[in-house]
Amino acid sequence: MTELPDNFDKIVEQCILMEIQAMNLYMKLASRVKDEETRSVLRDIAEMEESHVGRLVEIFSGAREGVEKSFSHVNIVKAFQPEALRMHNARLAGAGITDTSPLDDYLTFAIVGESHARAHYERLSEETSESLAKEIFRILSREEADHEETLAKIRQSFREKN
Repeated sequence: MTELPDNFDKIVEQCILMEIQAMNLYMKLASRVKDEETRSVLRDIAEMEESHVGRLVEIFSGAREGVEKSFSHVNIVKAFQPEALRMHNARLAGAGITDTSPLDDYLTFAIVGESHARAHYERLSEETSESLAKEIFRILSREEADHEETLAKIRQSFREKN
């Protein structure tokens, strides 16, 4: 087994929290939009973010002996949800976004978040020598780039309609 950095557990935990925050944001956005196709796309992105949590658990489980068995008894999203929600609300407040903020502000916030997630996963892929983690981080980076592009198209469409 490849030697892991001392802070590996914390890195994976922060990634899981980041994904759950994104999932929450897209579900919130889906509930705000009237267009059914856009709502469906946002829900799909939320589901993809949730699947990212599963991939991160796979990295963690593959790197730590005995972890997979203990994780099989835990709903990871449910376990991390309170902390992710607290962090998500703090990030929104820090960006000046409230429940009454326009959808464009939320979409811009989401696009920036996807850009940061993409760069974060690219960096993690470059920094790790563990092959499973490297590949999963590369895949996650590409998917975050796809999310960023999709959200930019949604935002542009809303801007053209308004």
